[in-house]
Amino acid sequence: MKKLIFIAVASFFLVQVSDAQIFKYGIKGGIGFSSVKINDVTGINNGSDVYDLVTGDGVMGYHLGVQTRIKIAMIYVQPEIYWNAGGGTLEQVVDNGPNELLNVKFNRIDVPLLAGVKLGPVRLNVGPVGSIVISETNDFSVIDPDYNLYCKNMTWGWQGGIGVDLSKLSLDLRYEGPLSDLSETLPDAVSEFTMDPRPKQWIISLGFWL
Repeated sequence: MKKLIFIAVASFFLVQVSDAQIFKYGIKGGIGFSSVKINDVTGINNGSDVYDLVTGDGVMGYHLGVQTRIKIAMIYVQPEIYWNAGGGTLEQVVDNGPNELLNVKFNRIDVPLLAGVKLGPVRLNVGPVGSIVISETNDFSVIDPDYNLYCKNMTWGWQGGIGVDLSKLSLDLRYEGPLSDLSETLPDAVSEFTMDPRPKQWIISLGFWL
């Protein structure tokens, strides 16, 4: 009798879990608006010119990848992995000379791990994101001909935002900020200054659950 009760309870639980779709997966893609931040990089002397480096304009990129979600009641965890193409700009302000816009573009793999709460169709989430830079192009030959801004194997940031689920569609708006700095990777000309290897960005994504 006890075994029958246990089997009945277990079967009921499994049915409830199945109906609740505790785990699901899908695809996602979207655009991002990013910028590279520099703090107080002034009076750089390369031997021929004295110049400042300041934050330039933001740029638009894109991302495409896979999203998963594990949900129990109102709480959920959402691991993702996607290809992210983005970048930013810096402005070189030369004393008594023309200014120049320096571009940096990257392709990287981002792996966010977000936790959140779902209230009806609306979601709130936050969590860390690790990034591995696959390739980079930049105009930083004015600093060092061989200099790469993203020379670490992995950098870390965080994401937080709001989302809406409509049937099998998911729409997200997130902000991404940095958790690591670039100071130890700078060439001697600017090594005393603080730079940030992870562009801050706004991310807009549209997903589809399979």
